[in-house]
Amino acid sequence: MRVSVRNGFSLIELMIVLAILSVLLLVAVPNFGDFVADSRVGSVKSKLISSISLARSEAIKRGSSVAVCRTSSGTSCDADGTDWSTGWLVYDVSTNDIIRVQMDIEDASSIVYSRSAKVIYDSQGMLVAAANGDSVFIIGDSSSDTEEDGLLVRSTGRVRSCEDWDAGAHVCNDS
Repeated sequence: MRVSVRNGFSLIELMIVLAILSVLLLVAVPNFGDFVADSRVGSVKSKLISSISLARSEAIKRGSSVAVCRTSSGTSCDADGTDWSTGWLVYDVSTNDIIRVQMDIEDASSIVYSRSAKVIYDSQGMLVAAANGDSVFIIGDSSSDTEEDGLLVRSTGRVRSCEDWDAGAHVCNDS
């Protein structure tokens, strides 16, 4: 008597595995898109916090005003405007020495500043034109309507991330 040994899978077993994988992918793929958008927003926010913090510390260290402005060329500031999505640079106002250029911004990222001017720190690390109050950077991702975060620049010059950001109203609800 011969015993037959089967190697491999039957067609029904393969179809069941494919059905289970399809269901898992249907659940995972939409969430993965949000994950990527959230990652992009977080990356841009970190770069902006780093540059603004550098401007403040350099202003104190150099004893002169240091500014952060939007740029599309990487060599000079663009005219005043609210869209910072092409990049920004940090420079010493008195000598025009460029300290840092940040232009490797994701194409899907959007950065909007609540003012149409530069962020300028004086030699004490205080924000110039602070009498106008706090300002906000709104950082978003064009691939997601819900992925948006805020970066608050206090009138004292301190920059911080908004923990309780209201994306609909573009308002930082932190106290």
